[in-house]
Amino acid sequence: MSDWAEHVRLQAKLIIDQIADMRARMPDQSRLDGGLSRYYRMLEELFDRDLRLAQLRDDSDLLLRAEGDAFESDPRIQLVSAIFSNVTIQVTDLTKAILGVRSEGSVKPSVVDLGLSGIAKGSLYFGLRAQVPSKKVPLLSDADSLYDSTRRALKIIDDVAHTIEHDDESVSLEEVSEVVVDPRVRDAALLAVQRISPSGRRGLETMSVSGSEAAPAELTSNTRKAIRASLDKPVIRGEEIVFLGKVREIDLDARRFDLRGIADEQVRDLRCAYRNVDGANPRKLLGATVRARGLVERAADDVPRLMSVSSIEIVNEAPEDLD
Repeated sequence: MSDWAEHVRLQAKLIIDQIADMRARMPDQSRLDGGLSRYYRMLEELFDRDLRLAQLRDDSDLLLRAEGDAFESDPRIQLVSAIFSNVTIQVTDLTKAILGVRSEGSVKPSVVDLGLSGIAKGSLYFGLRAQVPSKKVPLLSDADSLYDSTRRALKIIDDVAHTIEHDDESVSLEEVSEVVVDPRVRDAALLAVQRISPSGRRGLETMSVSGSEAAPAELTSNTRKAIRASLDKPVIRGEEIVFLGKVREIDLDARRFDLRGIADEQVRDLRCAYRNVDGANPRKLLGATVRARGLVERAADDVPRLMSVSSIEIVNEAPEDLD
């Protein structure tokens, strides 16, 4: 990982050396003061802005920068809170997708503890880092798996943002699959980046995303639209398969659900995308045992991971006491 703060300190030392050199060569104090003013301003900027931002970047797994009319002066606390909440939810959902069936009932925003590394004035900068859970996480035998999955989620958001940042009209799923090979995680990552991207409202125009070393990837409302088109047909290549399982974790806006308890022992959980599918009533589906048919994309280990549902049939309705 690059030490950005140390780089700023080296710049400051060079300026200080330049000041010392000018003092030695210019005995005329009046001329000296005028010549040094520019260097003093550079030092103030380095310590006032650049050092704080560098420390923020060093301390974060993922750095984000929100820009737009809303941030020209002090931003409204409701907007800042909404941005923090949205990013936390997206990281949580992607972490759950990475963990798969192990996450059921255990991974919530309060458990995926994202630390706010700091804020630099001007544009809204904030850094996120995964933290080892301080309390027992139910259903996860090892807290490190949650920590590692959260760090991976932050890295994947950065990778996907850089892969699609110039795609203003449509996103190439093939290109994204080169950096996120698991179809299930790829689909969840695209959804997370879409929702982090600005909607074009509320004075938020761009959201820049960067990891430890790469230059920031700039996300806009065009990015959001381009990803939306790709999410309608999320399977790159697939075969038609029918699975019997229980519906869990429905995302109404994204029209996604998890199919679990599948009879095929090889498949523990399957991410399903549905759109304009007869019988896909979320109120009836959640907790129900269904027979889902559609195009299925497999992971590198040949395990089915993502389905584009073409038809769905309820075999057993959800129990009335479903939590």
